[in-house]
Amino acid sequence: MSIIEKMQDSEILASLPMGEKLSGALVVMVLGMATCLIVLTIIMFVVKLMHAIMSRAEKKAEKAAAVPAGEIDPETAAAIVTAVSEMEGGKPFKVRSIRQVEGRGK
Repeated sequence: MSIIEKMQDSEILASLPMGEKLSGALVVMVLGMATCLIVLTIIMFVVKLMHAIMSRAEKKAEKAAAVPAGEIDPETAAAIVTAVSEMEGGKPFKVRSIRQVEGRGK
């Protein structure tokens, strides 16, 4: 009968000498710690995998949303021109450049 089988039965456990009880406790402790270490390692790799997947998706989103400095995408330019046209009452005008003024609008 193995030490683990002896530890499962309370009657046998009560009759065991102190040395066998300690060795059984040591075996149970080592098995518990090994199980915990394995589960935590698996969780760590799952979290790292999720981080890699999410950061890759974030980088793609940043690249798609990034507008080079000094350039404005056509949709934003069209919205600005429409807003200026409404402010001017529909008078004809020509937009030569669009730039952000520091300290305003945010």
